[in-house]
Amino acid sequence: MANDALQQHVIEPFRLFEPAVLIWIAIAAVLVAIAIVLDLKLPTPPIAPTKIRHDVMELMRILTGMSLLLTAYDGGLIAPHLQATGYLGGSLLFLQAGIGILLLSNHFLHHAALLMLLMYVGLLTQFGVVRTIEYINFVGIALFTLFNYFPNEDLRTRLKPYSVDVLRIFTGLSLMILGYFEKLHPAALGQVFIADFSWNFMPLVGFDWFDDRLFVLSAGVMEIVFGLILVLGVVTRLNILAVAGLMLCSNLVFILQQNKDAALMEFIGHLPIIATALILLLLGYGQRLKVTTVFSSRAQRAVTGLTNA
Repeated sequence: MANDALQQHVIEPFRLFEPAVLIWIAIAAVLVAIAIVLDLKLPTPPIAPTKIRHDVMELMRILTGMSLLLTAYDGGLIAPHLQATGYLGGSLLFLQAGIGILLLSNHFLHHAALLMLLMYVGLLTQFGVVRTIEYINFVGIALFTLFNYFPNEDLRTRLKPYSVDVLRIFTGLSLMILGYFEKLHPAALGQVFIADFSWNFMPLVGFDWFDDRLFVLSAGVMEIVFGLILVLGVVTRLNILAVAGLMLCSNLVFILQQNKDAALMEFIGHLPIIATALILLLLGYGQRLKVTTVFSSRAQRAVTGLTNA
């Protein structure tokens, strides 16, 4: 099906030194630099109270379980469009459904997390590295769950403070990989999608020169920027709000186009991301593994050294 679509559209790959690509690289660098500076200047928002943190963690468990169970029911693995095939695919479907049931039942959660990691290894075998690493946020969700529900209390105490960090970092990596492989290289899937679904709204607001190819380039670079900012751990709440807003827009566009099946598929696939966004907004965004913490530590050491001298 994808090959037929590619044959119907002329795909022009992006080249590193073409003007539009260079301009977007410069824009991306400026946006990341602004995010780092803002994170150093803005006050750190307070973390939500204990009850809200507990409720949001419960919501993460429920939404992830629902997504896994509903996707398995439709024959998909992690994402609705990754359809299971063969004996391995069928086995992974049953495993995914079992993980979803464990999460929804709130039992054996650390076992569910370990099974999620095992399932991801199976997905690498079923779909290959490129298609599977696009959903490496699944690993982040598994580690977040494992760190918070590890049965050994001492080990859980040491790992739990890093749970939000790993969730944030793996979510950011997933966005960066999706932006590159689905939109920028080889630029085929993104351009075919835009041509088929007419999502390029720029000519409607007066920018007739903003063609589908430039729209895909812009979307891909911005997805990488959002992901990189998440990995760096700066202005995470503002960043994840922007990501959540874009996801909401994609669902609304499908609904406005009367494509209810695609809207439902998109919504089910986005349930774990919605839960992740709530975690990053309300539980704090991970203060231990962030780039500005490195800057602050170095500055503090320098001041201490000057004082001692």
